[in-house]
Amino acid sequence: MIDREEELHEQLMEAFRLYFKANQEWHTKGTRRAGIKTRNCLSEIRRICSERRKVIQQWRYEVDDDKRARKNQKSKAKGSDDDN
Repeated sequence: MIDREEELHEQLMEAFRLYFKANQEWHTKGTRRAGIKTRNCLSEIRRICSERRKVIQQWRYEVDDDKRARKNQKSKAKGSDDDN
């Protein structure tokens, strides 16, 4: 999962660089084509951000599951100690 996280991060950084360049061109030239390119860059950033968000949520679910499992283990261990 780390590789996917790094890959998405790099894609996001590259998309921001492209957006910055396209935005500068749009401000400078003010052409329809430059505006379309800028909006396309923003759409790509949104797509990458959505994917990155899913990866982060999945990580959080895994952390929560691990915590829950450890808590259950401790409760079972404590319960068996009380039985003795």
